[in-house]
Amino acid sequence: MEEDWKALMSELEHMNSKLLKLKGRKNIETASFEDLETTNTRPYMFTVIKDLFTFSKKAIDLMKTVSAKEVTGSAQQELPNFEEIIKKQFKDVLPELLKSVIEALPSTARGLESQGDKPLPVRHSLIVQNKADENASDPEVIAPITEEDKQEIKKTLNACPVKNVVVSGGTVTYKFSQRSHLDEAEKVLSTKYNVSSKSEDRKKLDPKLSIRDIPTDITTKEILVEKLLEKNAIMKSLSEENSTIKCVYFDDDQRYAVIQVSAKIRELIRKNGDCVNIDLREHHVTDRFHVIQCYHCQEFGHMADSKYCKDKDKDPTCFFCAGTHKSKDCMNKKEKKFKKMKCSNCCKSRNHSEKNSASTHKASDNLCPSFVRERAAIMSRTAGCEQAKNSYLLRTKETKSRLGRF
Repeated sequence: MEEDWKALMSELEHMNSKLLKLKGRKNIETASFEDLETTNTRPYMFTVIKDLFTFSKKAIDLMKTVSAKEVTGSAQQELPNFEEIIKKQFKDVLPELLKSVIEALPSTARGLESQGDKPLPVRHSLIVQNKADENASDPEVIAPITEEDKQEIKKTLNACPVKNVVVSGGTVTYKFSQRSHLDEAEKVLSTKYNVSSKSEDRKKLDPKLSIRDIPTDITTKEILVEKLLEKNAIMKSLSEENSTIKCVYFDDDQRYAVIQVSAKIRELIRKNGDCVNIDLREHHVTDRFHVIQCYHCQEFGHMADSKYCKDKDKDPTCFFCAGTHKSKDCMNKKEKKFKKMKCSNCCKSRNHSEKNSASTHKASDNLCPSFVRERAAIMSRTAGCEQAKNSYLLRTKETKSRLGRF
């Protein structure tokens, strides 16, 4: 037994001195998360390891006691009550250990309400346009907001935080995170400009799911929904309670479809192993978070020729080398000159690390920071997908780390 506890003690000392890499050669029992020489961002995991280490040390001390009694004394009445000792050890250590483990689990595994159910913040917008000129030949014609106007408005709103600015035609929309900021901006701008404000509640989007290998006898969206309700009784019962289930895309050639369901139905499908029944087969489904990218300016959130494209009147931007030409005409792409590759979105980024990494990928790369942000934002706006977003961000971080793209 003495050899056993010595071997265990050696393993613990190795973990303490080599594996964890604590600053200043500290003992894990007295160390804190800040003492780790690592960029790990999970303090709760360190707490779990620390509690396990403490519990193991106490177990070894107990083994030492047993070993010493076996050597020095043969009388049974001198042996301690090991049942009471073990109970005491568990009473001292186990509650904190369990607490740490529970905190390390995802909120859904703990039976807590998903973070995805939190409502989105209210959107406050102020639309600004010039007032009509009564002395003009046609008073109904309103002059558009110019660059000089925007600079003047910027100075006027210097003390009022603006979240975002959207230019559309001759008007400018200023978005605010708080109603008080909107009211203040409306008050100071209404003297010179025509302003209109609105505050709207933002509802979560219903989750979308992709289904592949659809049976050939299903030829329309309506038939697919009918088959889903026929073979999935729980989905049918929830749909009768006004829970959403509809087919938003159907490809008859590829046997592929996208359905949109309520958060309740999505949770039931998740509990069923992300599977739905169609006819006599079980089909695996995957979450669909479609990222829209403009092929003209390469930015996200709108399509080419959209009114939201800020550069629609300018030359196109190449997704491969960020040049001012169409992507299909890029000679660098055709000649596979990867040293010329450059991401136009990262080039425009205010983040220095993103700007410095622009030459490591193209604008259509799914590990591009702009793409990752856009996809994560779609997940945040989708009901019940907070856990999926966290998993996606973690996987992306691990993939970039494995590829050496920091």
